[in-house]
Amino acid sequence: MINETENKTSLNKMSDLEYVKNDTEMMRYRANGLSYKLGLLAMCFSLTAALLCLNSFNPKSIQVLFIIMMNIVLLLGGFLAAEKVKNYSKGGAIAQGVFGVVCFANIFYIPLLLIIKYSDYMAAKALKIEDFENSTLFNEAVAEKMGNAESILSASITAKLDGQQAVAYLPSSGYFRGTVAIICLAIAAACFITAGIIGYLRSQKLTNYLDSLKESK
Repeated sequence: MINETENKTSLNKMSDLEYVKNDTEMMRYRANGLSYKLGLLAMCFSLTAALLCLNSFNPKSIQVLFIIMMNIVLLLGGFLAAEKVKNYSKGGAIAQGVFGVVCFANIFYIPLLLIIKYSDYMAAKALKIEDFENSTLFNEAVAEKMGNAESILSASITAKLDGQQAVAYLPSSGYFRGTVAIICLAIAAACFITAGIIGYLRSQKLTNYLDSLKESK
């Protein structure tokens, strides 16, 4: 009975080893589709956040140029990294992780700036009265704050709030737009970083396996 139990245990261990070996061997002929798909998904969410912010900022503001340049880098670099990580490239996996950090860091700039400027605009607008020239409530500081916010926010936000007609397919609330952009960037960052970690681990696993084959020859 003891011998039979030992034989079954050894057979199970051998079958597990064979499974791991076969699975690793298949990696030589099978692309890393999971990291590739996660990378593409991350780019989709990053692009969604970019389009949302582009619609929310004044086209003449420096933020628009920053958003455009950053997303050109993310889209081109992200796609190149996804193609490389599909072939188990460690460099591509590391690049995906870096892009994930960039997306996460961007949360604390563009979307938060949108929320802050919208809050400033609404606060100044609440203090504004029709005859503000003779009013002490609407002082120069409030006027400057509102003007600064209007120079950054797009007409799709300010025009609707001022009772003017504006073509907008999104709610005019900067809180809503900023929150959705933060969620999209957070998902993009999570997808990029997860893709990078999986890609790096699988690349390391395949490298170790190939090295073991060389040593066995």
